Amino acid sequence: MMKRFLIFLLVFVPMIVSAQKPIELKKKFHGAYEGQISNFELDGGKDVISVDSVAIRVAISEKNVEITVGKQMNKGSYSVLFEGNDYFVLDCRMEGQLAGERIVVYKRGKKISREGLYPQPNAFLFKVKN
Repeated sequence: MMKRFLIFLLVFVPMIVSAQKPIELKKKFHGAYEGQISNFELDGGKDVISVDSVAIRVAISEKNVEITVGKQMNKGSYSVLFEGNDYFVLDCRMEGQLAGERIVVYKRGKKISREGLYPQPNAFLFKVKN
């Protein structure tokens, strides 16, 4: 009895898990979003460095994302990790970056939030017309 149950788990569970379709971000959420990363302090060991606020722009297309912080622009791809009732969570893999970016796209209000890479604070961005 236990062998049959184990075989059932080993055969059918992977099929069920792989049968789930990936979540796609709806086209109405594509576009450019702009905002500000507020100023913060960076502990450099002996010194504490103050970092001024800087503009941030996130452009989301069908499969790609561009994140511009100040004058530095990074491109990458994203996948939708989760869709809740009010938001999508995107996992962004940026070229040349080891750490991924996490973006929350809200279904109402034409806004997103970007989880800042430590020690940057999180930032709210609002959709702009191109």
